[in-house]
Amino acid sequence: MHFVSASCSRFEHGPVMRRSRVVLVRVKATLVAAIALLWAGSSIAQDDAATATLRATTLSGVDVTLPDPERAAVLVVGFGRDAGQQVRPWRLRIDETESGPSVASVMVIDGVPRLLRGTLARVMRGEVAEERQHTIYLVTEDGDAWRALAQFDETDGADKAYVLRFDGEGQVCFRHVGPVSDNAASGLLAADCGTGSAAQVDNS
Repeated sequence: MHFVSASCSRFEHGPVMRRSRVVLVRVKATLVAAIALLWAGSSIAQDDAATATLRATTLSGVDVTLPDPERAAVLVVGFGRDAGQQVRPWRLRIDETESGPSVASVMVIDGVPRLLRGTLARVMRGEVAEERQHTIYLVTEDGDAWRALAQFDETDGADKAYVLRFDGEGQVCFRHVGPVSDNAASGLLAADCGTGSAAQVDNS
């Protein structure tokens, strides 16, 4: 009788134990999914925070935090040695536009050796009028964050201009890569940059 009772006990508890294991597996899967979502949310928040606190220094020596639509609604960014050949014409076109958006040039020089950065800045100050130096930004740190903001792609070329326009919340509402053209300039000026607007990508 003891043997039969033990057998019955195992038979009766077997399905219960299997159901318990299934429940445990489901609970573990739920926890893993929840942790993954929390981790992803944390990463997104960090990326947003990094975008909101990009640093640069004006050619006149003032540290600034960007994007700052009140300071410059448009940033024309260059990453390569010869990017100025496209950045300057963009600046001239926007500066000459009546009632155009405020604009600043950004030169990302984090790849330039530290010993040469001071020399480069002095040369640029000698070539740029003093009243315009506050609209030219030099980036010596966090270059990767700037590349992420501009969606820099090696296939586009480091010596191209990356033109970014921002809405009132500091979000990109227009993006163009390449030299200035009538179509690209018109697209920049006509971009819908109201609060919460989606980014427009110009491929002209």
